[in-house]
Formats: sequence, structure tokens, C-alpha cells
Amino acid sequence: MEEIIKQLLASIDEAIEEKVTEKMEAIGVSGYLLSKNVLGIDDVVVLTGLSKSHIYKLTSSRQMPCYKPNGKLMYFDRAEIENWMKQNRVQTNDEAEQKALAYVIMKSGQL
Repeated sequence: MEEIIKQLLASIDEAIEEKVTEKMEAIGVSGYLLSKNVLGIDDVVVLTGLSKSHIYKLTSSRQMPCYKPNGKLMYFDRAEIENWMKQNRVQTNDEAEQKALAYVIMKSGQL
């Protein structure tokens, strides 16, 4: 019985160590991305969570900003990609209610 418990504890320790290593690597990638202003396509994949093929599709249809200094390799400005990701913001319910209330007040004052 004690041997089974020891094996279970060892496998739990191993799983925890793997997860901690994964998280630390992810933090390292995030920190590395934050320090870069000009990104390659692989960096944009990590930053956006989109697939490489989808990014190619978006850039070829000119929906995502990119730079091609030599006509082949693509580079991206991190700030432009972050702004692109923030497009088409959806209002919260509170914001919509405040806007509706302001509209009703404005219209009732015009009567």
C-alpha cells in the first residue's frame, strides 16, 4: 500500500513540475513578445491565438495590417496588431442602458 502511495505522489510531483515548466515557458514567451515592437508571423500567432493560415488569409485580403519590405517576408507592428484586435468593441449591457437612457432624456426634452 505504501509503495502505491509513493508511486502516486511521484507521478503527481512529475505532473506538477511539467505544468510549472509549461507556465514558465509561456511567461517567457509573453515577456519576449512584450519587448518586441516588430513581430514575425509566428509571434503574431502567439499574440493573437489565430492560426498561421488564417493570418495569411487576413493579410492577403488586407484585413490585417502588415509590412513586406522585400515583397516576401511579412512583419507586423505590435501596436497595430493590438489595435486591430480591439476593433468592433461590443457594448456591455450597462453601456447600452446608459445610452438608451440618455436618448430618452434627450428626446423627452425636445417635446
